[in-house]
Amino acid sequence: MAFGGLPKVDRQIMLFERWYQQRLSEITDPDHAQILNRFAIWRLLPALHAAAARAPLSHGSRDTAAGRFTAAMAFLVWLSARGRNLAEATQADIDAWHTEQLDSHRLRAFLRWAMSGGHMPRPEQPTQIRTDQAPISQDWRLKLLRRFLTDETIPLRTRVAACLPLLYAQPISRLVRLTIHDILGHDDQTTLRLGNPPVPVPAPFAVLLHELAANRANMNTAVNWLFPGGRAGQPLTPGALLQQLRALGIPVTQTRTAAFRQLVIQAPAPVVAHALGYNPATATKHVIAAGGTWSRYPVTRPHP
Repeated sequence: MAFGGLPKVDRQIMLFERWYQQRLSEITDPDHAQILNRFAIWRLLPALHAAAARAPLSHGSRDTAAGRFTAAMAFLVWLSARGRNLAEATQADIDAWHTEQLDSHRLRAFLRWAMSGGHMPRPEQPTQIRTDQAPISQDWRLKLLRRFLTDETIPLRTRVAACLPLLYAQPISRLVRLTIHDILGHDDQTTLRLGNPPVPVPAPFAVLLHELAANRANMNTAVNWLFPGGRAGQPLTPGALLQQLRALGIPVTQTRTAAFRQLVIQAPAPVVAHALGYNPATATKHVIAAGGTWSRYPVTRPHP
């Protein structure tokens, strides 16, 4: 597929299809297996195909679909233990599920699909309240950044991967899709294509970027990925990279939040969003959370 010998099919979709069909074969209740198969075919797979048409899927996209399937499967078993099937689900059942389950949000896609398809009544779903993890402090962020810029005992690939969320608030799923062609210029004139326009790269990190591009692992199968994996033509999986960063004590989500909030304080939110490849609405939320304002454009004053 990488070299055009076979028609392209997103690898994450193939892996999800194989995974959910294996899970279906393990279900003993035929009614549960039937409804879950319909949920996968008519809700989960179309969403994955639509996303893959826009850009290659990440490992996280497959994990999200698998999490929703697993939650639906657990809900049906839980409902049976209460003496009801899906068509008999009540408001009390939905409320009890959301009270008892820590990750109840994963079930929302299945409930919406089941209600719209007439597979169950239409009880009210509790309002989903999401609490983001608090960002790390600016002092901690700078200490981590200094460590990965200077500590040569850490593998180069890991050092570069750690600096990208620390500097540019990039998620791991996006990091592994970077190619060597996203690195533009040389030395102190280096920029990195994350959005439009490319972002400037400070000199200490630029040196690491160019060094990694020239000395990547798995060069025989790397193609142009900045973080090539062991499979021919494929980048490193987000899960593998995430484990490496966590092993070094980096709280990735809190780190990204801290970097994003610092950036939108220093520059206008729309500019930051476009340069980092984010939706401007996301930048707006970070401005509000960071206590910033939109009035950061320079005011042109007429000469007296």
